[in-house]
Amino acid sequence: MGRAVNQQELAERRIFDLRVLSDMRCATFDFEAYRTMADLEHRRNAVTDSTRGASVTRYRWIFRIRTHISQNQFAPVTEIGVNTDVKDYPRVPPQTWILSSHVPWSPHFRRNAPVCIGPELWAPSGGHITLGELAINIAHLLNWDEKGRGRGYVGWNGQAIEHHKRAYGGNPIDPNVRYPVLPGWLAGDQPAEPAFRIVSSGTPADPVFRVH
Repeated sequence: MGRAVNQQELAERRIFDLRVLSDMRCATFDFEAYRTMADLEHRRNAVTDSTRGASVTRYRWIFRIRTHISQNQFAPVTEIGVNTDVKDYPRVPPQTWILSSHVPWSPHFRRNAPVCIGPELWAPSGGHITLGELAINIAHLLNWDEKGRGRGYVGWNGQAIEHHKRAYGGNPIDPNVRYPVLPGWLAGDQPAEPAFRIVSSGTPADPVFRVH
């Protein structure tokens, strides 16, 4: 177990988070950034300057991806709350919860529970993962576009899994969805100096984010 990320490192990471998300806005993904839970709940004092992310800890993520809310009903938009003010962030994932009045009819979503992203996404990274990658993962979950979790997996909604097998043959709800993507300066599509690097605090097993 490595040392805790200090406050300066955490502030730099949060600046980086906001910068990445700001460059990921697209037809299917948008967001609002806030400093406190009260501001998020009341939709006030949103942080709109991507260079002022040091104190941003809460987000309202907006996914414009058509998804089931029952066997025969769909919702065009789903909103997810995100809280990075958790112990040992970014080594542990942020809290997530459903903000929408509806709950996606899926094994990965349940009212008053975190989005079930599975152990494969965040945990093995040791913090070497962007908040944007979590947004991309949730977008795929809403469209039922992910690798299977194995025979017998039912998550929070086995009935929805069985319906999806019958109705879609295991394929995405909409195969033409254009998902949010990481910005080119981070993904390597454009020649640019990386926005962050992993620096060691003493041992190779103890990485922390350092934003430049």
